[in-house]
Amino acid sequence: MMKKARILIVDDTPVNLKLLSSVLARKEYEVRAARNGAMALQAVDTSPPDLILLDIAMPDMDGYLVCSHLKADPRTADIPIIFISALNDTEDIIKAFEVGGVDYITKPFKIKEVLARVENQLTMLFQRREIATIHERDRQHFARLTEMRNQFIGTATHDLKNPLSLITGHVYLLSRLPALAADPVAQGYLQMVTRGAMKIKLLITDMLDLIQIESQGALQVQPVSLDEFLRDCLSDFVLQAEKKGITLRLEDMPAITVALHPEAMGRSVDNLLSNAIKYTAAGGTVSVRAGQHQDLVWMEVEDTGLGIPAHELPELFTTFHRVQTPQHLMEEGTGLGLSIVKAIVEQHGGRVEVDSIEGQGSCFRILIPALAEAPVETDSIM
Repeated sequence: MMKKARILIVDDTPVNLKLLSSVLARKEYEVRAARNGAMALQAVDTSPPDLILLDIAMPDMDGYLVCSHLKADPRTADIPIIFISALNDTEDIIKAFEVGGVDYITKPFKIKEVLARVENQLTMLFQRREIATIHERDRQHFARLTEMRNQFIGTATHDLKNPLSLITGHVYLLSRLPALAADPVAQGYLQMVTRGAMKIKLLITDMLDLIQIESQGALQVQPVSLDEFLRDCLSDFVLQAEKKGITLRLEDMPAITVALHPEAMGRSVDNLLSNAIKYTAAGGTVSVRAGQHQDLVWMEVEDTGLGIPAHELPELFTTFHRVQTPQHLMEEGTGLGLSIVKAIVEQHGGRVEVDSIEGQGSCFRILIPALAEAPVETDSIM
């Protein structure tokens, strides 16, 4: 593995250059020599070596400065540098490592020691390269698999929409036929078919949304009034809450302008509100509040509903996960809603948290970066 490794020797003493070049060449390394720092930098720029043996005490540009130049350049920063120097004070050795050296050999050096140090550094270098190659190959393979998965799911779910529309449309027409309209048993069967089709349609919609969210990268955000944004979100759930006998309220908040994508973040808040109402019994309350603490804006959706068992919380935002209590499973759901919430919030550079007590209710919290121009300080909830 060490054959043909390229080594650059930098030393202003011709005897040292000749000796080291001869010894390393016999080991079948490709060896080049430079007599000063300027020549060394030019040689590295022309053809970067795998390893550099670098003297310190050279005129005009010492080894420390040469090393600093190389480490400051991203193209050469990873080249391992072994210092070979007559300087043997502790301060000199420490400085060599501080500027980026990986090893230090004092003069007069022993040939076997030099060869052992060189071989050791080259072994580690080639191992790192091999690991990096494997990681890149794995990354590309995973990216291809992910793309294939998304294409398959996207195509499959899209192609299912038309047949589902045909099913629900024809079921509706069947339900209007005189012979079936008067038959309660037939109407019951048709309603079951309709509900099943609607479940599939909801699942397809959520899957398409999640794929789109995960594949679109960074969102284009804009300054938005947080109070107005949340009021718009709540307005879509007023009738649903009233119909179920649930109090839906937006608590007072300070005037905050936040950078977000209104449509995407609206989808997140809608999912949290929908879940809160769904899992809260009549007479319960769903509260929405928001504020800012230091560099984070927070939004909370809190309910007095079923609550979530503690052992379920770690998996709550996992794709297709549903809380496995009989009360939760009685409600319709795809197990994708909270995954969508998490994906959208993370695209805003934020995170989602949840506090919940089974039988008492849950509080979901969205935290996203605040606008630096307008800091607002309110009581911390974190």
